Amino acid sequence: MIMFCDSAVERYVRKEYYDHLKSLSTTARFSEKFRLETELLNIDIKDNDEIAGWFCFDKECDEYTVFPDEQLSAETQKIIEAPSEFGSRTNVDRGHTLIDYECVLNNGLEYYERQINAELEKNPENEYLKAMKDTLTIALKFFEHIADAINEKLENCDTHNAIQLEKLKKLAEKVPYRPAEDFREAVQSVWFMHFLLPLAENAWYSISLGRFDLYMYPFYKKSIDNGMTRNDVKKILRNFYELLNSYADGACLLNIGPEYNELSELIIECQKEFKMPAPILGARVDRNTYDKIWESLIDIDLFSMGQPTFYGEKACMNALTEKGIDVDDIMRYANNSCMGIGIPGKEFNSMWGCVFMVSSALEAAMNCGKIFESDKLHIPDITIPQNIEKLFENFEKCAEYLLKVCVNSYEMRAKTSETLLPDPFLSLLTCDCIKRHCDRISGARYHNVTFECMGMINVSDGLFAINRLVFEEKKYTIEKMNTAVRSNFTGYESLRREIMKCPKFGEGNGAESYAVKVAEILQKLIRGFDHDNLYYSPSLHTLDSNVGYGACHGAGYDGRLAGEPFAKNAGASNVARKSVPTSMVLASSELPQSKFFGGQPIDVSFSHDMVETHKKAIQSFIKIYFERGGLQFQVNSISAAILREAMNNPESFPNLVVRIGGYSEYFSRLSKKSQAEFVERLEKEGL
Repeated sequence: MIMFCDSAVERYVRKEYYDHLKSLSTTARFSEKFRLETELLNIDIKDNDEIAGWFCFDKECDEYTVFPDEQLSAETQKIIEAPSEFGSRTNVDRGHTLIDYECVLNNGLEYYERQINAELEKNPENEYLKAMKDTLTIALKFFEHIADAINEKLENCDTHNAIQLEKLKKLAEKVPYRPAEDFREAVQSVWFMHFLLPLAENAWYSISLGRFDLYMYPFYKKSIDNGMTRNDVKKILRNFYELLNSYADGACLLNIGPEYNELSELIIECQKEFKMPAPILGARVDRNTYDKIWESLIDIDLFSMGQPTFYGEKACMNALTEKGIDVDDIMRYANNSCMGIGIPGKEFNSMWGCVFMVSSALEAAMNCGKIFESDKLHIPDITIPQNIEKLFENFEKCAEYLLKVCVNSYEMRAKTSETLLPDPFLSLLTCDCIKRHCDRISGARYHNVTFECMGMINVSDGLFAINRLVFEEKKYTIEKMNTAVRSNFTGYESLRREIMKCPKFGEGNGAESYAVKVAEILQKLIRGFDHDNLYYSPSLHTLDSNVGYGACHGAGYDGRLAGEPFAKNAGASNVARKSVPTSMVLASSELPQSKFFGGQPIDVSFSHDMVETHKKAIQSFIKIYFERGGLQFQVNSISAAILREAMNNPESFPNLVVRIGGYSEYFSRLSKKSQAEFVERLEKEGL
């Protein structure tokens, strides 16, 4: 049986049980969908399984059925869709979930059940509390169903397999309802929860495992003291990794460090040996991280599949302080799978809450408040800039106007999503929601809304070119620059050549100050929208969406042609990439990193020879970046020639894994455009 689960489960349930579900309230509907979904899953128990949990859904359904009470009014839809007028979008992004696994392991789901029962005694008719109770009961029945499947297999097996099956049955009967007591029970508990989370929220990606080596270490130590060997632990972890890779979440992140222990070291060893895309290894480092750990992390087996992601511990904590997170919560933070920094069990993380098209703000600033591809949008009180100071002033006014449209859109989405698509199961696992009898969207202590500043680096390069060619050298007028960009430089090839000769971010020749100024403007504006539990988080995190968004957007003042990718993450555009990444890394570290607490990785590729023979140099390079305030450092080590061959002959490279952004992926699964951008970037870097 091929094991796989994704959003087809919910689509199928919505379609096949439409009449029944339509008659229920939105809260009751969630519980009933959750019940049906768990009952429709196929369960398989394989020989030599160390933990239980092979699930799949073998029916296909591409149609998403919408219930009548989920239909939005024309006015609501207008507010929600308004950002699309200037190339931006908003989304209540269910995913990137980070529950408090430590609490679940130490207390079991019965801990949450007691809290719900206590509140129900005081509020017996509260619909949301009853839904929380129902979904918890459904989860427990799901575990019973797994135990029954194991029992059925027990009836037809030999003595050797019976011993192992009895172990699996006891696991399913105990955790995660009751506290875990040893390493196997703890891993089983984590897997059951990790699988149920995306099933509940219908978001099959980036469900972070949090500080795995920290909360699992007591269970590891107890099992080792009681006779479990390192090889026994590795068998359990291999089974766990295989399960993580058996369904749609290829981006789950597993944190290790900064206080490394025996389990941390074993996890690094497993990561090299298993060579699987998931989980992603998130290595948190600080000045106390000892050389033995650096030596094991800077390894060709890891770098060649885009792992690990390095996080600067001090910088991450500074970013959370800047964000305004409580000190006690900062000490418990964990990284999630798409570069976010979250608080386990206390946060609703809308990681892609908004993708803000920064280039639209520059277009409006240059064009009297108008966007080239929009006849409807006109930002008032914007005049033709006469100097760079006035242009920056225009840019700030236009960005504020457009960001406000995005915030209104997001908050309308959040309001309707909480009402129409509640999630009692995830909410009962989120601190304060049981006491407040509400969904995590409004009940979580921190509702993080990440604003991805798409194309920010390209805009800063464009501002430099405008200042030099228009205001300083006076070779061109604002009107001519606008006409050239609007026409995709057709007939203005010489102008584009001059733009391309201008300094660019990441080249180490002065363009960085423009990026810093743009970043400071954006972070100030975005953070100014915070209120209640909403934290708007500036970010320069693109994954490979810089390719998709670039494909849909026109030319830019930096010389970028229509349809070409935007710069990736917090790095330089591909035209400015160099074989030696020093200038780019230094430029990225000049950005106000702690104020872009939504995440801003940089991507640096190293040759095989460099990784194998210059580990100390790479270690120093990464440490310098973090000492300068950098948050996240992503690596690859693979040649462009191999990737080109893989593009042409994907069947010959079925297991080729590369780092995309917040996750690693099989190269063959990327779109052709994303593959091409990846290869171009490596070729610029001399690989």
